[in-house]
Amino acid sequence: MFRKNPRKASQVVAAALIVLLSASAALAVDKPDSRKMARQMDVMEQILNQVLIDSPNFLVFGRDYTHALYVADFGMIFTFEASLVGKDEDEEFDWKKFGLEGFRIETDGERKVIVIGPEDPPEPPDAPEPPKAGEKDEDSARSWEERRRSKHDRLYRRGKTELVDVLLDYGDTLTTLKSNQRVAIVAKLIDSDYFEDRKISHLVLKAKISDLRDYAAEKISEKEMVTRIVETEY
Repeated sequence: MFRKNPRKASQVVAAALIVLLSASAALAVDKPDSRKMARQMDVMEQILNQVLIDSPNFLVFGRDYTHALYVADFGMIFTFEASLVGKDEDEEFDWKKFGLEGFRIETDGERKVIVIGPEDPPEPPDAPEPPKAGEKDEDSARSWEERRRSKHDRLYRRGKTELVDVLLDYGDTLTTLKSNQRVAIVAKLIDSDYFEDRKISHLVLKAKISDLRDYAAEKISEKEMVTRIVETEY
């Protein structure tokens, strides 16, 4: 359907390496140790792709959203770019940035994302009315802004939970990783006033493969495993 942008993919990979490896000497991306490792990385890519397609929280662009890389001194890194579904009700999404002028997005009754092409598109649903210019009722303006912020907080929080669930449910399937290596999911957060207001552009979730295996073997609880996942925003 849509073509992958290699330049954007390389930018996300570079950002992943910067945030994960900046505290140590510069490390190059390594070739997977075996065909089995490469297959496991491909499978995890597809799992994340499907989670992002089905997500009622994150909005992704293109087709092959997730890109995997292997760094021997770290482990596996899975990266993608995303915005928030329904990010700004008072603004149209700027598809021109992605060479897709005339497209727009909506959500159906089950909160699945629908991409509508430029030919004879149906009328978009009415968006909540923002406070009118010059409105003197500051409480009303504040209330509208708080509702919007609360909605975006909820979307982002639930989106992060979806990514944590991927680590919990599938992290232990990466059997070719050594016990001292890690798995990281790196999201480049784009095209949303919510992220700009919070001054964040990246979300990183890291977990030790040994912890994920202990969780899968029921040696530690889900609650304990979640506390061991390191979350970084910048």
